Amino acid sequence: MKSMTGYGKGEMTLNSKTVTVELKSVNHRFLDLSIKAPSVFNFAEDYIRKAIQADFARGHIDCYISVSVNGLSNNKEYTYNLEQIDAYLKMAKEINTQFGIENNLTMADILRLPQSLVEKRLDDNADELLELLKGALSVASSKLIEMRQKEGDNLKEALIKHLNRISDSAESIAISAPMVVESYREKLKNRITEYLGEVNPDESRLLTEVAVFSDKVNIDEEINRLFSHISQFNSIICSEQPVGKTLDFLVQEMNREANTIGSKANNVNITKVVVELKNEIEKLREQIQNIE
Repeated sequence: MKSMTGYGKGEMTLNSKTVTVELKSVNHRFLDLSIKAPSVFNFAEDYIRKAIQADFARGHIDCYISVSVNGLSNNKEYTYNLEQIDAYLKMAKEINTQFGIENNLTMADILRLPQSLVEKRLDDNADELLELLKGALSVASSKLIEMRQKEGDNLKEALIKHLNRISDSAESIAISAPMVVESYREKLKNRITEYLGEVNPDESRLLTEVAVFSDKVNIDEEINRLFSHISQFNSIICSEQPVGKTLDFLVQEMNREANTIGSKANNVNITKVVVELKNEIEKLREQIQNIE
């Protein structure tokens, strides 16, 4: 089980070029990907999306990509223009021969002459850039997965605590449930006796009334389904697959059963426990919003 929150960074260097990839992830209902990269990586956007989609199922992920040459952030590199420099040198030699002017050109002078240096865009070597990108993205994804797993382990511990409290509340309700009908029967019998005095109440009619009430307040099915949801929840949080959506559905079902129990039970003690139960379910729901 993984969290949807985390950060990962990867760098790869080759032939003086360094590509850096940063991945930042936060909660989101689905996988929502935002890529911010220099235009030299436009050709690789489809690869970037597919690579991230292969590793992550949910979360808003910001992908930041940068490239530098010799440690300087730039989208360009330069090379010398051999033909242009050769032409300059030949011209300087001719001037020296014809006019006797000293040829005192230095390397710095030559490189300052127009078109001695030509711009070479980084995307001139797309294969090399893609190789660097793949390595950096792989490292960043691995680190993000590692952080999300660590956060997921912490979330799992919190979920188990809330789930244990929910289970305790469900146990308390299950113990109290059978007493509701018996308590009603005693109250009804006492009330009838109080009104009729010495006359014994009609037992068959009394049993009928109790049976009708028992049917209205019976919460056995709701309790059984609640325990079933708790059991499923316990099993699912041990899965290595994305489970956030499934857990969210189970929490909704738990809350549904809690509401039904609260409306049917007609008992102060059970109502009090239901309030505690719903509070823990809400805490569970809040934590689940962080799970992939």
